Amino acid sequence: MRASVVFLVLAAVGVGEAFYHAWSENAFTTNWFTVKFAPNASLFGVPYWICGVVWFPLVLVFGLWITRLGRETLPSRLLILLSVGNFFTGYLWYLDLVVVGSFTTAYAGLYVTNYALTGLVVFQNWKVRAMREFTAGTVIGMVIGVFFGGVGVAVIGLLGGLFGAIGGYTAEK
Repeated sequence: MRASVVFLVLAAVGVGEAFYHAWSENAFTTNWFTVKFAPNASLFGVPYWICGVVWFPLVLVFGLWITRLGRETLPSRLLILLSVGNFFTGYLWYLDLVVVGSFTTAYAGLYVTNYALTGLVVFQNWKVRAMREFTAGTVIGMVIGVFFGGVGVAVIGLLGGLFGAIGGYTAEK
């Protein structure tokens, strides 16, 4: 099976997960314009469940377009889009584990789905130097992050991946 088809299936799974998560929080039956969300449950008054409901359909539609409905391979530039989601999930891991002090499988499922999409793009484009640098930067960042706890692993790992990818992209030019 083509990696692009697997990518599209995973993105569709993400759409389902996001809508399930929103439904489980009664998001569709609550008039959330009148509800004051806790500061750790929203960003500027917009609840976090909206991010998943917008993000995964966006990734699915963009994936359908950029792979021509799964007929072409995954381009390496998808890493840029997915890294935005990875950074946001890093912030959400921080909120879940450090600030709120809880672990929810619905949240973790969404995060892992985005990481799996990223991994698929890296795997498909392993010959591109930026992908190898992204992976090396992520692993090195995570190892360094161990000294700062779980949040350090996430944050420094993400930053390491970002700097590795930037270094890989600029080195090719």
